[in-house]
Amino acid sequence: MAVVGVVVCGFAIGMAALLDYFKYRATAERIVERRLQFVGNSIENSIQSSLAIGIQFAEIGTLTSTLERERANDDLILGIDVFDNDGRLLYSTDRGRLSQPVAAGWLAAARKAGSSDWTVHDPAQPAVGVSLQNHFGLTIGHLALRYSHARVQAAAFAVGRELALNALAVFVAASLLATLALGAVMRGLERELGAVEDALRGGDAALATAAARRGPFAALLRRFVETVRAAEGQILDLRTRLHRGARP
Repeated sequence: MAVVGVVVCGFAIGMAALLDYFKYRATAERIVERRLQFVGNSIENSIQSSLAIGIQFAEIGTLTSTLERERANDDLILGIDVFDNDGRLLYSTDRGRLSQPVAAGWLAAARKAGSSDWTVHDPAQPAVGVSLQNHFGLTIGHLALRYSHARVQAAAFAVGRELALNALAVFVAASLLATLALGAVMRGLERELGAVEDALRGGDAALATAAARRGPFAALLRRFVETVRAAEGQILDLRTRLHRGARP
């Protein structure tokens, strides 16, 4: 009985800790996405200001310094890239990337999103993207903010480890309390059953009934006593009929 209680307790605590971990990880990912989208929207406003004064999208001379400044302000950001609808990289905080093609996953996510923001969770090249539009509402390109997937996962694993340790401590405490409580209940039940059993063995039905009326198991014990007394009555009736030579 105690083992079953401990197993059930462990299962319940483990499931609760697991649900808390997945809930935290999903919340952390949303926070990261919104944080980077806020940075991306700030850069988008700067781009739109340049477009408003007649500068071509591919000729914004101050954009590279703006990207570098925004990356320096947030240590989660590994780099920021800007590319057009054809997948041609126009600006980047890493000059060496300008000669490289845009990641296929980014381009597919950007085209699928249209004028909406997008996210790529690829561990190799995770990014949060912001669609760039001109004053006519037309999408002219996309902004990709690359972030450290390993850092986000490390934070999630740290929280998961802490949850596991806390769950283990709660499990040990709950198991101990459950075992003690179950032991106390079982000892009380044994005492009450023993009192009823002694009364029945002594043939004192009134004492058995009185014993069955006390304690938290009174209803069950009364039913038990009534069943025993009914069985005794049937046995006595059967013996009487046998004694008289009647057929049962």
